[in-house]
Amino acid sequence: MTIQEQRAAEHDDDIITELSEDEFRAAAYQALERLGLTYAQLREMARRREFSSAQAQTLWVSIGGALDL
Repeated sequence: MTIQEQRAAEHDDDIITELSEDEFRAAAYQALERLGLTYAQLREMARRREFSSAQAQTLWVSIGGALDL
């Protein structure tokens, strides 16, 4: 097995979850709540490129600009 074949085989079990816009919005709000942040605060952190935690930065990568929260 070549390296490329091995990489392809490793990704055969990837799981993709599709969400409706309402589900995405609810998940985003739950994540913000867990971090104790508002969307405006997270957006400001992104603007300054100074996040309060790695989790906040990861959340921005996931939801930043995707919805007008």
